[in-house]
Amino acid sequence: MKEKIIALMEDNHLFLTGGAGVGKSYITNEIISHFRSNDKSVIALGSTGVSAVNIGGVTIHSFFIFGISASLEELVHNDKRSKSRLKELKKIISASDLIIIDEISMVSAALFDMIVYRLESMGFRGRLLLVGDFYQLPPVVASNGALFGELLYAFESSSWKKIAPLNIELTTMHRNNDARFTQILSKIRQGICDNDVRSTLNHLEQKSFPSENSLYTHLYGTNAQAENINAKMLDALDALEYTFVASIDTKTKVHEKRLESWIKNLPVSESLKIKKGSPILFCVNKWGKFINGDRGVVHSIEEDCIIVAKDDVFVRVERHDFELSEITIDSSGEIKQAAVAIFSQFPIKLAYAITIHKAQGMSIDSLVCNVDRIFAPSQFYVAISRATNIDGLYIDFNGANFENYLDKIIRVDQRVEAFYETLNDMIQY
Repeated sequence: MKEKIIALMEDNHLFLTGGAGVGKSYITNEIISHFRSNDKSVIALGSTGVSAVNIGGVTIHSFFIFGISASLEELVHNDKRSKSRLKELKKIISASDLIIIDEISMVSAALFDMIVYRLESMGFRGRLLLVGDFYQLPPVVASNGALFGELLYAFESSSWKKIAPLNIELTTMHRNNDARFTQILSKIRQGICDNDVRSTLNHLEQKSFPSENSLYTHLYGTNAQAENINAKMLDALDALEYTFVASIDTKTKVHEKRLESWIKNLPVSESLKIKKGSPILFCVNKWGKFINGDRGVVHSIEEDCIIVAKDDVFVRVERHDFELSEITIDSSGEIKQAAVAIFSQFPIKLAYAITIHKAQGMSIDSLVCNVDRIFAPSQFYVAISRATNIDGLYIDFNGANFENYLDKIIRVDQRVEAFYETLNDMIQY
């Protein structure tokens, strides 16, 4: 499959889509490795701080030097103040073979127009890979304008039609092997709430689970909820508490707000508090040892490592370096990605509770989803699709009428539904 997708990129820009757990991140990383192993220049960009960290790249705004511009008109006006930096950016873009934009669903129509303007005006001759699922979280816009007729999604922009990407949908579920659960998730992703969906979700909501049990990870909509649970459960554990503070090494001068924003979006915290016996989730992939979302229990704690019991084996966990990078080009025309700051911390977090936002990309075995505060279309789908199996999934709802609530939280934007219906030429793998 990877070879077929790479072959298609010889003559096309690509839109790589599919639901949660179908391997979009895996294929993207395989494509990056292929290009780089063939001495091709790859620029990996995330639409959010979280996606930039997950893809090992930088944010769209940072790379393209968009600053405070919110539209193409504003960008053209503001560019007059950044001529020297834009000259460097033009060299990088014109020398790039592949530019990847991850979590494209969170890129607005206006932002996508700005991206394509940059690429066209700066001589981009490579390939564009757009990765994401418009059925999941939508763009965050500064006003309610997009709700009243203005363009919201990247696919609504004239630039999307201009680049005309080839559409590829991954359909094979890798996060779980339960065909019925996969079908239920597929319906919820598309905003379908039929009798089968209702029956399944009612069963999950009515299943009893210990509200305070270290075997379950509780998923919440807000940081405050998750932090309160973690602090309460850790305090109840009868063991010595250890605190590990992250080290932050700045290589060059970095704007304070940029550094703060980057740290905030990392999957780990500046101050990690754990005890022997506390359940943890791994927050990064370390092939052969653990993957993002794997669960374990702290077995022992040393100064430079934490020993975690995972699946009947002991895993030695050391600090992981997260890099805030900048992309530059040297005098020979070689594009380089260099760290401007390094954040070093153990790549784990307490597994009692986590936010939907921080669970991005995770696959979690025993999951309790609190759905009291679902505030965005598709957020419910994003939450429950973290589960690796339906037997280990529970729904925590404290409202009055779950049936009526389902009608509110299982929904998708009609524009997204209409967009996918137009993709008759979608290639599926």
